[in-house]
Amino acid sequence: MEPYLLTIQPVPVIPFQPAWIFWVYLVMFLILAWVQVFFFKRFQLVIKANFNTRCLHQLIRDGDLFKERISIALSVLYVMSIAMVIFQVLKLLLHQSTFIIPDFQLFLLLCLAVVGFWALKLLMMNFLTIIFKTEQTNNEYKLNILTTISFLGFLLLPILVFAVYLRSSWLIYFCLGIIIVASLFRLVKGFIIGISLTKFSPFFLFVYLCTLEILPLLVVAKLILMYY
Repeated sequence: MEPYLLTIQPVPVIPFQPAWIFWVYLVMFLILAWVQVFFFKRFQLVIKANFNTRCLHQLIRDGDLFKERISIALSVLYVMSIAMVIFQVLKLLLHQSTFIIPDFQLFLLLCLAVVGFWALKLLMMNFLTIIFKTEQTNNEYKLNILTTISFLGFLLLPILVFAVYLRSSWLIYFCLGIIIVASLFRLVKGFIIGISLTKFSPFFLFVYLCTLEILPLLVVAKLILMYY
């Protein structure tokens, strides 16, 4: 036997990406396919409502979108997309391929964090609605939020696939930039809705929206920077 053969050792196979990411993407694409098959026209209307006020009013006239199954599906798609972006950004910022807890559990915790963030935000909105008696404005603003996050989840999904499997850091940050731009877009659109429907001054409305939109994001950013 040749001497060099004695030094050969088996090398463990390192997967290009964890297997759970594939299954997460599969679930997300199945959700999107289900929406496209059974709610195609409704989905098109939701997407168009982000850029067309008439489509937004059409959604209002058609009934309570929040009670429809399509809103649940699109919200789940959004939550999973945002959680995946945050997960990938944490890996880049912390320069880690793995974390203290298993990656999939961290992803699930991020999903729960996104759900908790929006749950607290909606509770705050409903509380302010009771105080200032702005139910009509609040309902339309919540519909504006739903249409925006529905479009955002749909937009992020294909970009995330390329970002993760190509291991492209700039695509990950591009996804983060899309989220920031979408948040600003939602803020501006919410301001326009408030101006047209409420009796309050533009300054008061601006402070109101900043409290709901910008302050929570600053708190989250501060927590991330403290950890980093």
